[in-house]
Amino acid sequence: MAVPAGQATAGNGLNDIKAPLPMRLRVFKITDEGTLELLPDQKLHASWQQDPVQRWIDIERPGETELADLLAPLGLPNNILKACLDPARTVRFISRRNAIYMEVAIHPGWDRPIKPYISVLCLKTTIITIHRDIEGGIDDHFRDLDSDSPFLVHNTLSLLYFLMVEIGARNVEAALDVREEAEAMEQATRADPITLDPRRIAALRQRVSHCAAVHDNNAYCAAALGTVENEVVHASHPPAIARETVRLSEMAGSLIEGAEAKVAAVQQEYELAVQHRLENRLRFLTIISAVFLPLTLISAVYGMNFNDLPAMHWEYGYLVVIGMMLTTAGVTGAFLYWRGWFE
Repeated sequence: MAVPAGQATAGNGLNDIKAPLPMRLRVFKITDEGTLELLPDQKLHASWQQDPVQRWIDIERPGETELADLLAPLGLPNNILKACLDPARTVRFISRRNAIYMEVAIHPGWDRPIKPYISVLCLKTTIITIHRDIEGGIDDHFRDLDSDSPFLVHNTLSLLYFLMVEIGARNVEAALDVREEAEAMEQATRADPITLDPRRIAALRQRVSHCAAVHDNNAYCAAALGTVENEVVHASHPPAIARETVRLSEMAGSLIEGAEAKVAAVQQEYELAVQHRLENRLRFLTIISAVFLPLTLISAVYGMNFNDLPAMHWEYGYLVVIGMMLTTAGVTGAFLYWRGWFE
């Protein structure tokens, strides 16, 4: 039996137990050429903060205890260490003299109650990324870091901004996708709004809300990072790529606002169509009631228990009354049609 990604099975039969995969730790060196080189290290060392080597440490699926043991040699500030170890989201941004901590939202899981995010810890010569969700990996963010696309500045801050730009670009792509879906739904609404499934509108509204939440989180992190002045963000601050993060954030925000407006317009058109359809049905029921009201009156009169009713004992009385009722219904219907009630 195939094992889903990110899970292992123990036992067999109906009592199989799904066990999480173990923590994966990878240490990369930022070379003088501005590319990434995988190192054999499997533990973190305090001496890394004094040597000139710029490193990226990627930690995937850590347990709280093993993560605490892994980070212990770095001597992190208490509030940053607590934020790193907490499996739930705590704070979006913390800046200290020699460390910056951010919780950067990502897009997978828009329809899940718990939204995935990446914890990013940036030290003077080391950047650490922690992602607890199997769908929250960042391998693909760094897929282009080869000899053809090196960093402009060969340090961890440049790597941090590269990550922020990559996530910002994903925000723009997600916003473009949801904007295109909103435009397609808007065109379908113009053709025949009543045929739209309200569940599709609700799902699209949820996606837009998720995109907005991710954008707001990352826009805050990008803005806060641009105002920090400490040992991590210093004179080597790459202004061009920092401006790129802000520009991408503004672009994603504009697209999301457009998608929100289109979804709201689709929702309004659908509600108006439903209301119009309901009004038409109520109008039809009103017309039926108006046509049959005189017939009800005639039948009520001839249903009275009196012996002296006109034409009571006349052999053609039944046919005459039926003809009178049909004539009354026809005249009433013609009058309502003339007044435009059937339009």
